[in-house]
Amino acid sequence: MYSNKKYNTIAVYAIIVVAVSMLMVVAIFKFSAISRVVGNILSILMPVFIGIAIAFLLNPLLNAIEKLLRRYVIRKPHPKLIRGISVSFTSLFFIAVVGGLLYIVIPAFADSISTMINNVSDIYNKLYDWSARLLSNNPKLENFVNDKIDDFSANLNSVIGQVQPMLVNVASGAWSILNFLKNFVLGFIVSIYILISKETLQAQFKKLFIALFKRSTCEKIFKVASMSNKTFGNFLTGKIIDSLLIGILCFFGCWLLKIPYYVLIAVIVGITNIIPYFGPFIGAIPSAALVLFVEPRKCIVFIIFIFILQQFDGNILGPRILGGTTGLPTFWVLVALFVGGGLFKVVGLLLAVPACSVLYDLLKEHTDKKLRSKNLPTSTEEYKVPFSNIYHVNGKQPVITAEILDSMVIPSADEVNEADDE
Repeated sequence: MYSNKKYNTIAVYAIIVVAVSMLMVVAIFKFSAISRVVGNILSILMPVFIGIAIAFLLNPLLNAIEKLLRRYVIRKPHPKLIRGISVSFTSLFFIAVVGGLLYIVIPAFADSISTMINNVSDIYNKLYDWSARLLSNNPKLENFVNDKIDDFSANLNSVIGQVQPMLVNVASGAWSILNFLKNFVLGFIVSIYILISKETLQAQFKKLFIALFKRSTCEKIFKVASMSNKTFGNFLTGKIIDSLLIGILCFFGCWLLKIPYYVLIAVIVGITNIIPYFGPFIGAIPSAALVLFVEPRKCIVFIIFIFILQQFDGNILGPRILGGTTGLPTFWVLVALFVGGGLFKVVGLLLAVPACSVLYDLLKEHTDKKLRSKNLPTSTEEYKVPFSNIYHVNGKQPVITAEILDSMVIPSADEVNEADDE
């Protein structure tokens, strides 16, 4: 039977298009069922994801310990011994840091929360006092504000009737916390195995990709993976260290300035500082509002302190730790945060900048390659001229620019006539 390669190829593509279309239709009409299945799979694999994240963050420390051991302690080649000692020290360091933070922060954090709850009645009284002082010249507005405060106070009686549903929510929350702790512990165990056999795992993935794809495709995949590893690793590690230091500085600064709830505020400021650009505002605004309700006179002091702290972080500490880890212009950082935060919430805000940085570098490299193939400049400054000038300059054709026209002396009609008479 005669076989036509051209028509066989068309038939294969047609079958693929039909299959993909059917899958899309099924995905649209069965979206809820598919999302539940995907959610269950992700929930089952959550310890693996947590383990990968922990191993990713601990890998720089592991590499540093291995270098020290090779240079000063175990100079003979014993890879397994060096890896075992390095993983042990890295794991102990991680346990000590996490355990120490939990031991210090959780009791103080709980104390701040309980104190704040006990002072709710005082906050209500202060609201009444502020309403009386600030709105004394406007009785209608004062009565409106007082009515709203009274309505809110009256609703406290209904809160008492909601104690049982709240207990159910607390139990559900406690179960969620236990589930997270279980996943975290299992993830930590997974991270140890990843750190021990990271070269083997890397080799297995290389083997798989080389078997499935052609060489040029593998080179592109490995290049993107290398760029992503470097960008994400440097950014996340640096940002976590930076935020930890900012949280510690905020803790001691608020403690010295006698800011109320200084532990709670330090935790909020430290955690939200991980988010680029918007993090300081996200943490400072609710903290300032909390201080304002409790001790209004301290609010101005707190705002000034946070402003100085963020200036120190943005101009001194952050650049020293992060350096040029992303190299992403400010405009694209903001775009990445808007898109990442809108699509993936907090995780998107955290990972949007390094992800956009990788895409930006890949697009820039591809653009420069195309421009060089057309004998055009790759510097952005060269394109701050009219469109037609770009091609003229590179084609070495004469271009009359505005500066040249301004510098030219055009003779008047009288001067031309005098020249003709001569």
